[in-house]
Amino acid sequence: MTKARPTFRQLEAFVAIARASSFRGAALRLGLSQPALTQQIAALEDLLGVQLFDRSRGGTLLAPAGRELLPLARDILEQFQLLDEFTHDNPAGDLAGSFRMGVSPSIGPNLLPRVLPALHARYPNLRLHIREDLPRNLESGLDAGTYDIILTLLPMHAGRNRVRPLFVEPLKLVLHNKHPLLKKTKLRARDLHQQDVLSIDEQHHLHRQIQQLCERFGAHQLRQYEGNSLSSLRLMAMLGLGLALLPALFITAEIVPEDGITVRELDDEKIYRTHIAAWRKNSSARHLFQKLSYEIKAIAMENFEGQLFEAGADEAVPETW
Repeated sequence: MTKARPTFRQLEAFVAIARASSFRGAALRLGLSQPALTQQIAALEDLLGVQLFDRSRGGTLLAPAGRELLPLARDILEQFQLLDEFTHDNPAGDLAGSFRMGVSPSIGPNLLPRVLPALHARYPNLRLHIREDLPRNLESGLDAGTYDIILTLLPMHAGRNRVRPLFVEPLKLVLHNKHPLLKKTKLRARDLHQQDVLSIDEQHHLHRQIQQLCERFGAHQLRQYEGNSLSSLRLMAMLGLGLALLPALFITAEIVPEDGITVRELDDEKIYRTHIAAWRKNSSARHLFQKLSYEIKAIAMENFEGQLFEAGADEAVPETW
């Protein structure tokens, strides 16, 4: 006699509850009644002979058996999605479907408003649900299945993910209009010696670049004035608290002459950050994410000509293509 196996609906319910940490939230997401969802999980637990969740007033958490089952269930659902794509007509080269995209807060506000409208015009059946998150949360969220694809910055450990460099973006110095360095016709790296440089908290990739800049050139990293966003660095530069290192796209979008600050570049050294897209290697939609990354890059390079540049072949991306 053939032993009964878990159904697609049971696994879908299980993964949804694990993501939401709530039967109620998962039921709303799946469009089911809570009793129907509870029945699906009870049947799955009876079939497997284990308890999958620990229920308490504080929420619904995975039991040890549930934690063991989750990656397997997620992989099975991804294979079902691949089968569904195979059995439904989809125009060659078309991008379609609904996906969760995570974006670094230092990228999204200045990049995506110029990229997404063009992307939607080309692929009206593509639906991207976008959420900003800190880089470390984007990476862990991608591993956990919270995100299908993320846009973030190097460095990133690839692990189980595919990492595609998109483009590089210059970082420029922003100084108050009365800053002494503006008296210099040419600004060189050695001129940063003993200068006060505004810092951003270490959860952002830019923190490391600011730290390296200060260490190399003997500048003072102002940890006591540490900001939590690019906008906070801009505001502190406007107050003359120190010079800031800011990305070109942010500068173009946010800085105006009325701010009383000046943008300069070092004449003897260029500073960049590298934008990347990443997705899980075993994702059933990996071929779509590869095409999506190409489209995002092409649209961005077209819209920000002269501000974004090709990522070099020697970019330090571990375990990429």
